[in-house]
Amino acid sequence: MPQKPGLKRDLAAERAARKAATQQARLVPQGLPTVRPDQLMPSPENGRRKLHKIDELADTLRSDGMNTAMTVIPPEVYVEVYPRHREAVEARVAEGVLFVVHHGHRRLAAALKAGLTEVPILVRRDVPSLRIAAIQENLQRMGLNPIEEALEFQEALDEKDESGKQLSQRELAKRAGCSQTYVSHRVALLRLVPALQQAAIDHWLKEQQLLEAVDEDDAAQGRILLPVREAATVFARLRPDLQEAFVRGELTSAQAATVSKAPLEQQAIPSTDEDADCGAISEEKAETAAAQLPEPRASEPPSAASPAEAAEKLTAAPASEPSFTTNSTPPNRQTAPQTEAAATSVATEAEPRGVIVVRSVEDLASRIKELLKGDEIEELKALLSS
Repeated sequence: MPQKPGLKRDLAAERAARKAATQQARLVPQGLPTVRPDQLMPSPENGRRKLHKIDELADTLRSDGMNTAMTVIPPEVYVEVYPRHREAVEARVAEGVLFVVHHGHRRLAAALKAGLTEVPILVRRDVPSLRIAAIQENLQRMGLNPIEEALEFQEALDEKDESGKQLSQRELAKRAGCSQTYVSHRVALLRLVPALQQAAIDHWLKEQQLLEAVDEDDAAQGRILLPVREAATVFARLRPDLQEAFVRGELTSAQAATVSKAPLEQQAIPSTDEDADCGAISEEKAETAAAQLPEPRASEPPSAASPAEAAEKLTAAPASEPSFTTNSTPPNRQTAPQTEAAATSVATEAEPRGVIVVRSVEDLASRIKELLKGDEIEELKALLSS
């Protein structure tokens, strides 16, 4: 019986291979030459010693591919400019390397980590100075300002895929190779009034050293520099009219930070009367706290005293400031902590004997018996009865 054609074919494997080829074609821009990542070698003269955020970029390449081609140089051109690397380059060429990467070292590392089979390249053969070209590439690469990034992020969040689903901020951050906080802060900037959006842009320009420091003339004209984090976490939470009040100078940064914590319908500019009341309350609290503080102990050590002198101090204590209390005294909630902490020091001729915690007359008598000798107790009795 003749065998049917295709009976021994692995159709599932063929479909998977076609799907992988289609996916790979989608990840690589059409019209550009491509090579395998292992056919490229990083430049030994690369000025970036440490490559950052490779894992995040690899995740982006897996989902969206490499949209920007890497600039590469043929090995023979490279060794003409840098003959000291001839041996290293020729060794890699013997392993199958076709080009030396000039721009795109992070992309190459991420492509290797992501397992891409093809990457787009742009071949350059006439470069007057590779070093200067690299400096120009890095210094002249102008990124989007925070507001432009915010608009791009919001547009991406509003887009829908074939099934009508929209990206979340977390999903967008993963695909963009940044943190979710970065995305949320940028999107929050869109709630700012135009003047504060410009303040965030000016602060970013100053960080990029593209804007001179604010001088007296700029300050006199009301120029504001607003960091992105503060703009997103404080001012973006204010109502537009309160943001305008801050621009006019009617609301301070400290007041804005306080007001932004309240719901929108409860937000208002603090009045001067409220500020005065707050100050008075603060002063009253400070005075009350100072009055409740215990008096500091004397810095000098207690002087030696005889039992007779100690007894005289006990008997000479005024009634308003008793040296001890008994259980017969009615309890008072306000003075209870002071009553429980009251103590009497009993000293001998050589040094203080210790502290007697007074709870009752019986307790005081038993403590005195423990601390004093027989003749001292008799002397104390005579003094108390006189």
